[in-house]
Amino acid sequence: MGKPRKLPNIMTKRPSLFTPKSAAAVAAALPEDAAEPPVKTGTGKQPSRVGKRVLTIYLDPLAWKQLRQLALDEGTTTQALGEEAVNLLFTKHGINRSA
Repeated sequence: MGKPRKLPNIMTKRPSLFTPKSAAAVAAALPEDAAEPPVKTGTGKQPSRVGKRVLTIYLDPLAWKQLRQLALDEGTTTQALGEEAVNLLFTKHGINRSA
């Protein structure tokens, strides 16, 4: 048998996602009515989260579902219910409410 025949390269190579694009190329790719990007505050956090710390708890699926349903029934958020629960715990132990 002879040499394997080399097929013509008809697929072009796509540009790398990691090469920086020029500002002109980025601007040309945007639609004309594109809004200005939001101004960053520097913290990367939502204003309601600034100055707060995160507390993560693990709940059984049924408890999580009940908490979400309670929030819906009360017209509030699970965040607000969690803050209420922490305040009730503080009250129970005689600690000033701060959540």
